[in-house]
Amino acid sequence: MKKYVKYTIGFSGIGVLIGLAISLVFNYLDGSTIYYPSSPNFVNQFAHPLNSVTVSVILWMLIGCVFGFGSLIFELKNWSLLKKTIINFCAYYAGFAPLAILCGWFPLTWINFAIFTLIFIVIYAIIWSLNWYSIKKEIRSINQQIKK
Repeated sequence: MKKYVKYTIGFSGIGVLIGLAISLVFNYLDGSTIYYPSSPNFVNQFAHPLNSVTVSVILWMLIGCVFGFGSLIFELKNWSLLKKTIINFCAYYAGFAPLAILCGWFPLTWINFAIFTLIFIVIYAIIWSLNWYSIKKEIRSINQQIKK
């Protein structure tokens, strides 16, 4: 139990750090002189700007937990890579999609949700492929050292 509390704190912290960094980048790119933790439409839903920041931090914490705990799927030893990938993808998508909607990152229409889904699939495939290539390269290196 202590291990999962530690994981939750760590994953939440990483989520907040990444959320804050991304929101700052988007604020600078937009040329904003006021900090928006999310889209102006999201912020305008709250009576006080501080409430929008508080809710954003909570959502970022949850996003950090979704991706952090989801990554633990790849540590399971008795599952195939295909099964791990499918379960991981489903966990990430099922956890992240509702949080992205709550964050107000895109207007909730069918077309926007389809675009979000397509972007999610492409980014997931790119990250998965880079990780697979990196691991494959590391295994080759280890095998070459063993042969020496």
